[in-house]
Amino acid sequence: MNHRNYQPGSFNLRSLLLASVPAYVFPSLMSGISGIILQKSDLIQASYTTIGISSLVSTLLSFAILWQLELKQILVRQKLLRSLLIIMLMMSLGLLITWIFQLQSQYFNITFSAFLGATILTVRQPVKIYKNERN
Repeated sequence: MNHRNYQPGSFNLRSLLLASVPAYVFPSLMSGISGIILQKSDLIQASYTTIGISSLVSTLLSFAILWQLELKQILVRQKLLRSLLIIMLMMSLGLLITWIFQLQSQYFNITFSAFLGATILTVRQPVKIYKNERN
């Protein structure tokens, strides 16, 4: 099958896994260890639920948005603007989720984890710039 308009980019299953696994594991470990040191069972439980999951979801959504921006060649040269927009969107989604599900006690955890997931991905994930070439 010939894909004339398809150009291989940096978005594939391997890069998705390389972005999503640390997005769940590291925030969960950091907050879980803090919960153990401070002897706070609520922080330990939040580490693998609200903190880890919100970071993972934020990373997955940010990955999908970056992928679409690369495919459509939107904001490919403006890394700072692209990152800020995605980070603000993920934090807004975190706030919206806490409001919809009335999770006021998890407000900081969810919003900060969404910020971390989006920030780490948008800063690290390369976005290719395609040149218009006619064959």
